[in-house]
Amino acid sequence: MRPLVRDALFSLSLAAAIGITVLAFTLLNVAAAPPHKIEGGLVHHEDSSFKLAYVKPGANFAKFKTIQLKTLEIPPDARDGGKGRMKRFRESYILGDKEVSALQTAYGETMRDILGKAGYSFVDSPDANTLIVAPVVLKIRLNAPVESTRYSGNSRTYSQGGGSITIGAVLADGSNGEVLAQVVDHSYPSDMWRLNNRVTNLADAKIAFAKWARALKDTLKGE
Repeated sequence: MRPLVRDALFSLSLAAAIGITVLAFTLLNVAAAPPHKIEGGLVHHEDSSFKLAYVKPGANFAKFKTIQLKTLEIPPDARDGGKGRMKRFRESYILGDKEVSALQTAYGETMRDILGKAGYSFVDSPDANTLIVAPVVLKIRLNAPVESTRYSGNSRTYSQGGGSITIGAVLADGSNGEVLAQVVDHSYPSDMWRLNNRVTNLADAKIAFAKWARALKDTLKGE
């Protein structure tokens, strides 16, 4: 298949798959028992390291030796880390471009570190041995406002836990762009009362990304 045609087909597949990921996230929150099958012929996979996984029957992840890791998408509606929370003075829980960039960098570095140690290499152009991973943040909840918007530079936020993050991803075959799986996972790094700020927010995100990377490694290794 010519590269331009393949890339066009993958773009169409990815657009449809992201919709499935959002559907899967909705099911994760409202359904006591997720449906057995969803759009795209993906079947609920109960024995998974992810909180929720839908996999194409017969998908063979063992064949993949390289990974094309797409940039972590953080849509505008996921950047409000304080939905439903009262804002006071000039405080804000909205992630700006700086915070988004830091999260994307941390995600890429963490994934490459953990999966690289597991024997996978990363490529810019996929081939028949490549798994395409297209991640998206579905929800972020911060337990501290973005510090650059604080009313007073000396103010501090103490809260229980470090917030939470939910990530979904499309896993696709690099040879033809076929969507092989949709996965979703939550992470709640801590429930201890503590000081929360920009540094702890990013540190907690890195813990979540490491958990996500290990879950993907287990999926690829069949563990």
